[in-house]
Parts: sequence; C-alpha cells; structure tokens
Amino acid sequence: MMNHCHKPVHCHKPANVCHKPTTTQVMPAVVHPTQHNIVEKTCEYIVPEVHPTHTTNVTNHVYKHVHSFPNTISNEQTISNQQFMSNVPVAGAMSQPPRPPMMGGQMMNPGFAPQAQMPMWGNQGGYGHGHGHSGCGCKR
Repeated sequence: MMNHCHKPVHCHKPANVCHKPTTTQVMPAVVHPTQHNIVEKTCEYIVPEVHPTHTTNVTNHVYKHVHSFPNTISNEQTISNQQFMSNVPVAGAMSQPPRPPMMGGQMMNPGFAPQAQMPMWGNQGGYGHGHGHSGCGCKR
C-alpha cells in the first residue's frame, strides 16, 4: 500500500509528509425553499356608538326607635362586732385597771363624749363567720 507521497506504508521510519497547495473549488449552489415573510400594517377607525342611561337616586329615611332601660345598682356592706367579757381569771395575768362602762355599743370616757368603737378587721370570734376581707369577695 502506498501513501500519497509514493512511499511504502509498512516502513517503521517516520513517514515523510508531502504538502501540496490547497485547491478551492466552487460547487453548484443548493437552493432552499423560499421563506415567506409577512409585514402587517393596521389602520384603526373609531366609530362612536352612544348608549344613553339615566340614574335616579332615591333617599329612604328610616327612623329606628331604640328603647333602653337603664338600671342603677348600689352595694351596701354591714359590719358588726361582738365583744364578750369573761370574768374568769387567767393564770399569771396581772390585774387590770377597771374598764369604762359600756353604753349602747359605745365606750364611755370620763369627762368626754361617748366614743364610737372602731371596727376591727379580721376574725373577731363569736358567732357566725368573721368579717375579715381576705377571700370573702368583700371590699373595704
């Protein structure tokens, strides 16, 4: 087998490469189908069309009578005190000076007008429950 330089191919030596000048040849043209382009132009025409309407505004007057029944609430609290005197002597207690007499729930002070007793808060003992204000829902 021979290469283009007429030397045998079966040689183990590097082949000598021959370069010939490049020739250019023009082939006949390949004609493709025609591409069709469309350019559009738009002309607008305005045709006025009138559709008349009429609107009537109606105002309705409605009187709504709202009845209310106000109610007032008042809260009252009563406070009472019960005091008991014991004539039983307590061991180790010193004797106390005599107490002023009681008169209509008021203590009498000699030389002064009767004094109203101040209410005592908390459980005072006696009958029923005390009038302490912790946990009972009362307000002072």
